[in-house]
Amino acid sequence: MKTVVFCVMMFLVCSTLACAAEPSLMAHIERAVGRSAKEQLTAAYGGEFQVRLHDHLRLQTIFERVSEAVDDLDHDYSLTVLNSNDANAFSLPGGFIFVSRGLLKLIGSDEQRIAGVLAHEMAHVKQKHGINALMRQLGLSVIVELGKAVLEVPKNAAVYIASQALIEVVQSGYSREAELEADQRALRYLVEAGFDPAGLVHVLSDLIVFEGEHPSGDVYRSHPYINTRIEQILSSLGSFWSEPKLINECELVLPAVSADPLGRFQINGQSLFDRQNNSYVSWFESISVSELAFAPDGSLIAAAVCDQEIWDIWLWNRHGVVVERWKLDSPVPIQNLVFSPDSRKIAYNLVRPEGIELWVGYVGEITRYALENSLGGEVISWQASGIILKAEADKYYQLVPPHVEAVETEDPIPLVIERKPRVNPEIEQGQDDSIRLTRPSSIEL
Repeated sequence: MKTVVFCVMMFLVCSTLACAAEPSLMAHIERAVGRSAKEQLTAAYGGEFQVRLHDHLRLQTIFERVSEAVDDLDHDYSLTVLNSNDANAFSLPGGFIFVSRGLLKLIGSDEQRIAGVLAHEMAHVKQKHGINALMRQLGLSVIVELGKAVLEVPKNAAVYIASQALIEVVQSGYSREAELEADQRALRYLVEAGFDPAGLVHVLSDLIVFEGEHPSGDVYRSHPYINTRIEQILSSLGSFWSEPKLINECELVLPAVSADPLGRFQINGQSLFDRQNNSYVSWFESISVSELAFAPDGSLIAAAVCDQEIWDIWLWNRHGVVVERWKLDSPVPIQNLVFSPDSRKIAYNLVRPEGIELWVGYVGEITRYALENSLGGEVISWQASGIILKAEADKYYQLVPPHVEAVETEDPIPLVIERKPRVNPEIEQGQDDSIRLTRPSSIEL
């Protein structure tokens, strides 16, 4: 072990003496160690996987948007897809980012999830979590003076030894503090890059499900503290919304929330009338419901459900089948359910004795978080411009969520313009002085 430490230390010292005039010495050290570790890590995880062209372009577009938001002048970021079925992602000092084929398969085509993974790994690089953990493990700060005087080691050997130790650090996972810091940095990068920061929560919840189905321990070992991380991220998501903006009542255009967008159903109080069958549906007969609301695309109906003074939110499809039950376990009433324009989120109020809270939940996800600066307002509607609240003294306010920009890639199939031949017919004159056009003897290109 002493030999390993001395080798690495000597590399750092020699590099320092040779490159003292350069402004970012540590960046050079990170790059050298990370590049060596990249070769070993790639080989250990089945080599590099060649992603299909369309998927590669989309993945690269997401990667470039996030890396621009990181704004890291010390590192040139690169992305490698590993040919491994494990659902995992890594980063190495110097800007080397890795995602496995298994992780991409797990999260599918969800751009927000992909961006969340990349932002988290880039945050580890930007905050130097990898190189700092390596130095702590090898105890470089303790033996720096000894290393300068005692041992001379070729640079390449020192880099190789350091890279082996680095891989062990990465695979065993970072500290709780490093993971939480990377998450908070990643949220800022995602917002800056035009992605939904909640995507990071979504992919972490996917990892929990994956680990339950594949209890190998690999996910939790390399990405520990997942539940703690989710809790902290959820507590931060509301801070990325805008401050409440006072709006004029005459500017409001409120939709009819009681109507079915597809025209079949009509909400009458706490009941749902089926116009097609000219009768009330029996979906809610055995439960106590309130606050019925339709999704703008008509695919879902949400309601606040009370059972023994505990409130939850349930979602039905158009056939009366319960497709989701949000176990909020709220001891206070849930009111004013409103879907987002894309039908993927629901805003609602929790009516507590000390005041009204505004919450946002995601359809199909575990994500539920509070908006702190909601002024105790009641949700009126969710429009393209944001959530409309009615606060005290009948004043209306607007809250704008983080801007999400769709990922657009150019068509990877090149348009080949074929040059058509230019045909010049030949003119022949017959014996009877007639003129005729004949097929050309050659084609000019």
